[in-house]
Amino acid sequence: MLIRTLHASATATAALLFVSLGLAGCSSGSNSTVTHTPALKTAGGLDTARSQVQAAILVADTTNGIALPGGPTPAGLVRRVFAIVNNGRRTSATGGSTGACNNGVKSSQTTDATSGARTTITDYYYEPACTTLEAEELITVDKPATPTNTTGSGKITSYSTAGAVRVVQTLALKTSTDPAATDPNQETFTLVDSASKTSGGTTIAAIGATCVGTPPSATLNCSVAHYGTSAGTTFGEVFVTAAQAGTSGGNANATVSIAYYASTAISLVQTGANWGLSGANAFNTGTGTFGYTTTGPSGSGTFTLKDALYTYVQTATLSSTGLTISTIENPNAAVTVQTPIDSATVDVAGTGVLTYADGTTEPIAGGLIGF
Repeated sequence: MLIRTLHASATATAALLFVSLGLAGCSSGSNSTVTHTPALKTAGGLDTARSQVQAAILVADTTNGIALPGGPTPAGLVRRVFAIVNNGRRTSATGGSTGACNNGVKSSQTTDATSGARTTITDYYYEPACTTLEAEELITVDKPATPTNTTGSGKITSYSTAGAVRVVQTLALKTSTDPAATDPNQETFTLVDSASKTSGGTTIAAIGATCVGTPPSATLNCSVAHYGTSAGTTFGEVFVTAAQAGTSGGNANATVSIAYYASTAISLVQTGANWGLSGANAFNTGTGTFGYTTTGPSGSGTFTLKDALYTYVQTATLSSTGLTISTIENPNAAVTVQTPIDSATVDVAGTGVLTYADGTTEPIAGGLIGF
């Protein structure tokens, strides 16, 4: 997540952002014509665009396939849904998996003979022939056969094509059941993802997520919060998803409600199964839907997200090669024609780029904008 330093003048940025909810960017007078500043030229408009792209990545991760009957084990859920890995990672760009190369991916798994803990290493490469390491995921799940009480840990290290570390994500996982619940088999999966520039470095971005369901179940509900820094701005999102599988596991769908944040100092807050952000109030909201037809790393689907303040409409398409995203602004009080806002591409290892309509760009690594 986000390798840039925190914005030194974020107080001014936040003030700009909240002013933009009113008539910021407009000039008027008794004899003048009202002129509206394009949304991308305002702090709120830019942060909304940035957060919507980040949300699309996280929504795809937290909904694709997890609501389908016969769904993944806790280890599989963590790997697919949150792109997790395990501790013990050495800082090298050679890859630790002993599995065979399969179209740019190697994966292998070991089980500790004493504790039964299961460690999975998955290496993603820039080329189909597995030459240049792009990211390595290591995830260890304790007591994988007892989901009523198991924990996990992990690490994801993403690299540039030159072998330099771009982002290191350290993860903590817990799976539990509540015997007092209406359905005693209902499981709760909680993940905390802390990201830094280097292994053991200061956390400058984070994700908290909790999903509740009954595997193999047709439904799964998730609460997710994220904050990070990109282009000198600290931003964040809080959203909830409700996923529902279709007949025989096909044509599944999810609904999404999201709130957008920006401030000088945002932090994660957890209350039970719900996640939020402290340090700011939401300046915008949005709703969306995600429909997917197949599951796993080769899953496919379409995500649509609309915000309330700027009338942005974002469409994201998930395929076996990654996620493509585009956003436009519909006509409103500020614009009279449909206006391009941004586009982004993210591969299966979480590497990509966000490009705004004005030509400026922001990097994406580990599925996080700003690295």
